[in-house]
This record gives sequence, C-alpha cells and structure tokens, in this order.
Amino acid sequence: MKNLFVLFIAAAVFCGCNKSSVNPTSPKLGSTGDTGKSFTGPGTNYYVNGSTGSDSNTGLSTSVPLKTISAALAKTTQGNAATINVLAGTYSERLTFPHSGASSSAPITVTNYNGAAVYLDGTSTNSGSNTNMITITSKSHVRINGITIQNDIMAYANGIDVTGTGTDVEINDCTITNVGWTTSQTAVPSSSNNAHAIFIEGTGASRALAYSNVYIGYNTVYGCATGYSEAVTLTGNVNNFLLEHNVVHDIPNIGIDMSGHYSYTGAPDSVNYAMGGNVNYNTVYNCVSKVATSGGIYVDGGSYINIQGNTSYGNGAGMTVGCENNGYTTTGINIRDNFIYNNVTAGIIYGSNQASSKVTYSTLSGNTFYDNFSQGGYGGEVEYQNTDHLNVFDNIIESRSNVVVIALSGYTSTNLTMDYDDYYTLSGSSGTITFDFGTAGGWYSFANFQAQTVIPNAEAHGLYNIPGFTTASLPSPNLHLTSSSVCVNRGLPSYVAASGELDIDGQARVQNSRVDIGADETSY
Repeated sequence: MKNLFVLFIAAAVFCGCNKSSVNPTSPKLGSTGDTGKSFTGPGTNYYVNGSTGSDSNTGLSTSVPLKTISAALAKTTQGNAATINVLAGTYSERLTFPHSGASSSAPITVTNYNGAAVYLDGTSTNSGSNTNMITITSKSHVRINGITIQNDIMAYANGIDVTGTGTDVEINDCTITNVGWTTSQTAVPSSSNNAHAIFIEGTGASRALAYSNVYIGYNTVYGCATGYSEAVTLTGNVNNFLLEHNVVHDIPNIGIDMSGHYSYTGAPDSVNYAMGGNVNYNTVYNCVSKVATSGGIYVDGGSYINIQGNTSYGNGAGMTVGCENNGYTTTGINIRDNFIYNNVTAGIIYGSNQASSKVTYSTLSGNTFYDNFSQGGYGGEVEYQNTDHLNVFDNIIESRSNVVVIALSGYTSTNLTMDYDDYYTLSGSSGTITFDFGTAGGWYSFANFQAQTVIPNAEAHGLYNIPGFTTASLPSPNLHLTSSSVCVNRGLPSYVAASGELDIDGQARVQNSRVDIGADETSY
C-alpha cells in the first residue's frame, strides 16, 4: 500500500437559506431502486432468513427461505437478474458474487428485505484465509443495499472488495464498522498494517477494461482501523464513478481516496489511475492518523475528478490533491463549493510532494475555509506544493492565525492565478496578513501581496473583510452567509457554473446574475 502523506478534508453544514430549489443530488450511475429501500427486484427473487430458513429450501418465498446469503448467491446464474432479499438477523458468513447480472436494469442484488436490520458479521470467520466480507471479482451489474458489515479484524481486511474488470457496481445505504487490521483505534501501525472498509481496484489493461460506472452512495463508514490504508479507496484502472452522500468518520487515517500509479494493481501505467469521477456531498470528519498527516478526501494520482459540496472537519488536514509516485502527473482536479473547517493542519494542500511530479490544470473555487490549523504553530489555510496551471478564485479563506497561504519550501507553483477571494485573519487587519511563498517571496500585508509581481495580478479583485457567516463559533459553525455579507454577489463576474455544479446545499450555484464568494450561494 502507499505511504502516508499530507492529506486534507472539506467540511459542510447543511441548512436552507432562502434559495431557489434545484435537484440536490447527482443521478446515480445505473441505479435501479430508491435509496435506502428494499424492493421486489427484477429476475428471480430469493429470500433468506437466518433463523427459520434452510439451505435445502427453494428460497422462492418468505415461507420457504434459505438460511444463508451464500446459498442464495449460489442459485444465481450468469447474465440473469436476481434479487436476494435478506430478512433481519446476523449472518456469520463471507460472501462472494459468483455471477454478473444482465444489465443495469437487471442486476444481481443483495438487499435488506423491507428495510430490515441485516448484519454481516465476521467475528466467527476471522481465522480463515479470506479477508473480505464481500468479494466481487470481475463481475458486472451487481448491487449491495442496506447491509451492515462489521467485525472483520484480520491483516488486510476489507469490508467490500471489488477487483478486476467490469461495470455497473453499486454500494448503497450500507454501514461498515469495525473492519481493520486491529480492533484498536489508537494502535500505531507499520506500513504492513492495512485494511479498507470499501476497496475498488481496477486491474484491466486498457480503459475499455476498466472497472467503470461505480456508485458508492448514502453509506456510513466509521470506526475502522485502516492502518496505512484508507476507509474508502478507488485505485488502478477505475473510470466513471460517483461517491455521494456518504458519511465517513473516526478513521485513524484517510477517509476517501482516489489514487493511481501503484504497481500492485497490475494495470499498465497509461491507465493505472482512478479517473472521471465525482465526489459530492459527503461528510468526512475525525480522520486522524497516528503516524502522518491524514485527511478526509484525498486525490493521489487520480485525474479528472470533481470534488463538490462536501463537509470536512476535524481531520488531519481538510483535503489534499497530490501524487505520491514520482514521475507522474495528476490533472483536472476541481475542488469546489465545499465547507472545510477546524482541521488539525491545513484546510487544503494542493500539489505533489515528489520532485518529478505535479498537479496540473486544476481549480480551487467557491470553497469556504475557516479556522483550520487547530494544532497551532505556523501553517496556512491553503498550502501549495508542485503545481502548474492552478486557478484559485471565489474562495473564503478565514484563518485562525494571520497566515493564509503558503507555497511550501522546496516546491514550485507555476502558472498560478489567484483572484476574487475573500480573506480574513486573527488580527482583523489587512496589514498583518501573511502570504509566504518561500524563496519566491513573502508578503505581510494584503496590499503588498496585490502589488507583488511573482504571481501576476494576484488578488487584483480580492477582498480583506470579515465574511459574515451566520455563526462562526466552533466546533459547529454555520458557514452560510448573512444578507449583509460582503461576499454576496462579489465573485468572478463572468463565472458560469459547470455542468452539474451546485452550491453546498445542492442549489443553484449562480443566483442574481453573479456568483457569491464561498461555498454558499444566496438569493439575496
């Protein structure tokens, strides 16, 4: 697994604010059912009851149910739809999907029946060679819905493991907890200690053989000792994914990670990275490693990913975009419309820490950063490493110190643009704000930064002003804007929302003909 590095997180508080209503969520990839509900699905319906069932039954009704989910999966056939309806209970088994479904409208589904409390528990099976609670290997058109996965404590444990090639996999409305290399949330791991709640790995030799159309939505992941790994990971040849409305918290390392260029996947370099995805409206908090700076949402070598409308707080850092493998480029990462506050170190770290790697052609726009670097000491709300063509605009950046932006020593940020951002600092004086670009220069007032020439026209239209939040008290601030906020209708005048872009509440990103600064778009 990869080495830990500096990560970052985005935090959001949701509430209504006098706004016009827009569809608050992205469409699910290949979805067949309503979120959080069980249903009589397409194809053959099987029923499982661990208390009254028998694996010698047909399983075709609740009166003759099977006893195990594994027996129901064994009855499915390749390329045919089936729905496995699991009645309430605790099931001490590890599942493997033996077949693919027929299509996105005719998948093979394992679901809790009528919203029942279904627990897939690893306690009695933790001594075997299979470290996964659910295994999906090169299967397509499969669904996991409404299942709680718990107590998988093994070396390299995975709650759900999806590897190989395929398309159309959904993990929806599940809870995953106590999956780890140890039960202890305070144990200090070594690099050989790894586990994941959800692990998606594409191994295909071309983009045509990617694991594609992956949907992970409305899940809760918490209390998993992941060691040097992450709670939710997409890596290797994975293309076209959507992670939305998940809650990931209390993980002693990274929360959500989209990575690339790790040789263990076996995918060739040209396709060995997660790409073409959206990470929307997730809440990630208290993801703090014992051995390195960790964060909530991390792009490590992935490309062409939008990270929008997320809430990130209390993590090692808010969010990080980088590339830990030397000689590669991360490109097309758009961090927009997120609330990011009260993280241990920086709100965001943008750029690779490797000498021959960088993050290119990306944007940091319309976010709200507030009172990060809770550990104290010298550090910025926003920190840059190796970047090229990074466009930064329309962000609120309010620091708990007088340090707002740092270009970390030893790294370079070329073709950097910064404008229409609103800053505010502890002193309340624009004469003491710090922009530290190392050997390129340091500027200790807003006016001096605007006048410097290292970054041409930097913050020519930027502001130094108290943002005007609804409430700014930690630990639970309301970072929506009041009607008197200086940030209302003060963003980039020509800004046009990207396709699918909404504000932190899932509502129209541009109202009253001009975008607001920060993640909250008001109708004022």
